[in-house]
Amino acid sequence: MGAMSYRPAQPMQPAAVPVFYTTEFLNEYGSANLPVPNEPAAPPVDQPPPTPTCVHDLKAAERDRILAELRDEELCTAEVTAQRIGSWAAKVQARPVPCLTEQLEVERCYASPPGGDQLRCGPVVEAYVQCAKV
Repeated sequence: MGAMSYRPAQPMQPAAVPVFYTTEFLNEYGSANLPVPNEPAAPPVDQPPPTPTCVHDLKAAERDRILAELRDEELCTAEVTAQRIGSWAAKVQARPVPCLTEQLEVERCYASPPGGDQLRCGPVVEAYVQCAKV
């Protein structure tokens, strides 16, 4: 499935900014029926969306439903793909490096060549090449 852009059905609301009232303000305008500020407010109850009243609202509701289904489907596909790639990467990382001893010998030879001549590392390099061909 091709890439899709996500556009929320409703515009994003800015985050609520806390409001602090002074004691004088609360004494003057407050009422005894208000909850104590330290008590957590009851969580809002999820209300079902209002019933659509026109064709435009019906189409918008259907479009939102279809987009939600597509998002869920793409999320599931992405999760499966991420798991598949993660398991593949773990397998690749668990494999031993081929010809590791020969590679280390070549690195040691070039780091400190015998007699100071790097051309004398030819047999070590040739052994590494033969190992890599297998």
